[in-house]
Amino acid sequence: MSTSDGTGPVPPVPGNGQSRAHGKVRQQVAELVRTPREPALRRQVARTIRDRYHARTDRWVGAVGGHGAIETLVVEREIIVTRSTWEDEGARSYLEIRGLERASLEAPGIDDRVVLLRARDGVTADELDDTVAELRLRGFAASQNQVLPCSPVVKNLGGPALATPLEPFVPTPVPNAPTVAIVDTGITSQARTDGWLHDVPRHAHGANVNVDPLDFAPRDGYLDLCAGHGTFVAGVVARVAPMAQIRVYRALLGGGVGTEIDVAAAIVRAVEDGADIVNLSLGSSTLYDQPSLAVEAALDRIEEIEREQGREVLVVAAAGNGGDTRPMWPAAFRQVIAVAGLTASHHAAPWSSHGFWVDCSTVAEGICAPFVKGEESYEFTADPDDFPADSFALWSGTSFAAPQVVGKVAALMHEHGVGARTAYALLRATGTSIPDYGRALQILPGV
Repeated sequence: MSTSDGTGPVPPVPGNGQSRAHGKVRQQVAELVRTPREPALRRQVARTIRDRYHARTDRWVGAVGGHGAIETLVVEREIIVTRSTWEDEGARSYLEIRGLERASLEAPGIDDRVVLLRARDGVTADELDDTVAELRLRGFAASQNQVLPCSPVVKNLGGPALATPLEPFVPTPVPNAPTVAIVDTGITSQARTDGWLHDVPRHAHGANVNVDPLDFAPRDGYLDLCAGHGTFVAGVVARVAPMAQIRVYRALLGGGVGTEIDVAAAIVRAVEDGADIVNLSLGSSTLYDQPSLAVEAALDRIEEIEREQGREVLVVAAAGNGGDTRPMWPAAFRQVIAVAGLTASHHAAPWSSHGFWVDCSTVAEGICAPFVKGEESYEFTADPDDFPADSFALWSGTSFAAPQVVGKVAALMHEHGVGARTAYALLRATGTSIPDYGRALQILPGV
């Protein structure tokens, strides 16, 4: 957060409507608790995402059962294998017999490491799951092309709550400021008059479009599901690290979901563009609880870049809102800092995913940050907000814990003149240990 000169913290500004805002945050938390436990609600949200993703991409998303409370979303008729699997004569013959053909993979940085395959029409997700299972039994690396969402079942369906604005943001340019990359739904093109997020680059055209359309599918005058998510995450970083150079990459499309290939390609592009820290407020449980092959390839490529260029790159991801210990990916990768959620009173949040694979945690209930202009739909909430220009919102979830850690790491990099990994070590040393929640860190207050 920032004072008027952009260099220091200010307290949250409750203002009028504090009681209503507090009630809506409590509703968000209640939804985070119950959504993973209600199959009917999960199916409803999955259908919504299926339709919106298809409208954006002409591809369908389906749910595969697996085990546990939360299904895995996958792109229908697509699987991913490692390059070594595809180059094995036996594995390739088996895949061709099963009706799979190599598809175009426009993902620089990982396209020499993984292969995308597409099945003929009529092949179901369950049939592809059988194919993947057989390959795995034979010792080959394969998975369906899984979806890594900021939603559906890992975020409260009702969305954020309108909040009283914070003070205007006045950026203070600093030499060699840390660069933070946010891989998410994109950044709003709406111009603010209060200085917040003014310097975040927008690209509305070309190969690297990063603008969040907000109202796309269907274009009905209301905010889409997860619209403004990337903007809000960027605002959280700006509150904690006003000196940081923030860059936003759009990898999540209709309904706030993107494939693991979309996310992996954006991660590599961000690091190649010079990012010191990458924020991933997205993720999912996966089939067989195994890591995403595409994101694994991206992380391998990042390690190569670090060695080649003598850099330190830190990848930070939300641990998810599953409320159990099942690993969420990409947070559970050893190369990634997994951030779980705490309550506003700084206790372990029962709705947050947690476990041995979590590195740290911070408050994730009622976080305040800049939001977008637009009206919520009754399709997603019984009490929609109408967000004005220059709006701020309160939102809950580990999506908003991760960017606090990212922002604090960036601030420590600037303060101490150190690399991202060293700065994270300094930050982690300030925390207190909570079993299955890593080191609990005090960064922003919640509601």
